[in-house]
Amino acid sequence: MKIIKYILFIGFVGILFLPLLQSIYPFYKEIPLRGEFVPAPKSELSVENWFNGSFQSVEEKYRPEHTGFRPFFVRIYNQINYSLLANSPNKNIVLGKNDYLFDTKHVNAYLGKDFVGDEEIGLKVLKLENVLDTLKSLNKQILVVLAPSKVRYFSEYIPERYLIQKKDKSNYEQLAKQLSKSKVQYIDFSAWFLSQKQKSKYSLMNKFGIHWTKYGEYVAMDSLINYMSEKYNWNLPKARYRKLTLTHTPQFTDRDMLDPLNLLLQKDDQLLAYPDVYIDTTKADKKRPRILVVGDSFYWGMYYWGMCNEVFDRGEFWYYNRVVYPEIFENGKIVQREPMFTDMHKIIDKFDVIVFFQTEQNLNDLGFSFIERLYASFLPNINEEEKEIRIKYYIELIKKDPKWYESVKEKAKKWNKPLEEALRIDATYMLEQEQDAKIKQEIKAQKISDR
Repeated sequence: MKIIKYILFIGFVGILFLPLLQSIYPFYKEIPLRGEFVPAPKSELSVENWFNGSFQSVEEKYRPEHTGFRPFFVRIYNQINYSLLANSPNKNIVLGKNDYLFDTKHVNAYLGKDFVGDEEIGLKVLKLENVLDTLKSLNKQILVVLAPSKVRYFSEYIPERYLIQKKDKSNYEQLAKQLSKSKVQYIDFSAWFLSQKQKSKYSLMNKFGIHWTKYGEYVAMDSLINYMSEKYNWNLPKARYRKLTLTHTPQFTDRDMLDPLNLLLQKDDQLLAYPDVYIDTTKADKKRPRILVVGDSFYWGMYYWGMCNEVFDRGEFWYYNRVVYPEIFENGKIVQREPMFTDMHKIIDKFDVIVFFQTEQNLNDLGFSFIERLYASFLPNINEEEKEIRIKYYIELIKKDPKWYESVKEKAKKWNKPLEEALRIDATYMLEQEQDAKIKQEIKAQKISDR
C-alpha cells in the first residue's frame, strides 16, 4: 500500500514539474495559440539592466508566456468559459445563441452605435451623384457594392442584451435608403443574401467567421460580373467552379473567429461548400475593361480568384484606400504604393469602372475618403490657376509652422519621397478640405435630410 502511495506521490510531483521541464527542455511540440497579440520580448541579462530593474520587469512578462504547456492550459481555461459559463474568451468576439460567433464591431454597426447621421450619408451620395455626369461623359462608371453583414443575416442569434441597445437608424439602412433614391448604381448583397437565406442550397454565411462563406462569395462574384456585363454592355469572362467540396469542418475565413478563441474542443455542425473557382475566358472579349476597387476585406476572395486581372484587365484593389494591390517589385523587394501619391485625373483616365466595396461595419465612411478627393478634383470651385495659388499658399503655411513642417519631413522620410512632393500632398489635402467645406455648405442648402 505504501509503495502505491509513493508511486502516486512521485507521479503527482512529476506532473507538477512537467511544465518546468517543458520550459527548459522542450520535449513535446506544442500547438501555438492563435489570434493577434504582441509576444513579450526576451531580455538579455547585463549589469546595467539588472541594477536598473528593467531585466526583472521584462522577465515578469516573458516567463509566464513561455511556461511549458501554457497553450494547453489556456485552451482548458477558455473551454470552461465557453462551454460551462457561456462566456467569450475573446473580448472582440460576441458569443451568440447556438454557438454563433459575432465580431463586436460588426454588432455595434448593426445596432447603429456608429451611425454618422443622415446628413453625412446624404453628403456622400450627393457627391457621387454630382460627379456621375462628368464621369459618364468620359465613359467611366461608378458602382457601390454593399457586402453582406453576418450580424444582420443571423440577427436571430444575437443575445438579447445587445438587441435592446439597437438604435432607430444605422449607416447601412440609411445608405441603402439614400442610394435607392439616387442615380448612383449599387448592389445590395446584404438585402439579397437575406432574401436567399431559405432558398440557397448551401450556406451563404457561416457560424464561426466574419465574412461570407466561400460559396456565398462565389455567388456574389458571379452576380457582380453578370450585373456589370449587362449594365455596361461588356462581354466579361465568367466565374465558374470545377468542383464543389462539402465538409462540416470550417476552412479559410470560415473560422476566422473560431481560431482566436483558442478552444480545446470545437464544434463542426454547419455544412459548408467550397467551390474550386476558375475564370472562363472562352467567350469573353479579348480587350477587357479596367477596374479599380476601393474596399475592405470582403473583396479579398474575389481578388485572389482573379477578378482584377482575369475578369478585368490589370485591375487594382485599394485596400481601405491606404495600400495598392497588386504589389510591385523592384530589385526583388516590394515597393509599397499608397493612394495618396496618385493624381485623381490620371486614375480616372486609367480605369473604366470604380467600385466601392464595403460591408456594414465600414459604412461610416463610404469610400474611405476617396469620394471626397474625387469630388474635389472634378467639381472644383476654382480653376487650375487659382488651385496652384492655393497649393503654394498652403506650402508656405506649412513651412512657417515648425511642428507641421517637421511632421511633413517625417512623412517624406517614411514614404521615401522628396520633401517637396510630401509638402505638395499635404497642401493639396488642405485645399481639398477647403473645397469640401464649401461643398458641404452648398449641399446643406439642398435640404438633403428631407430627401
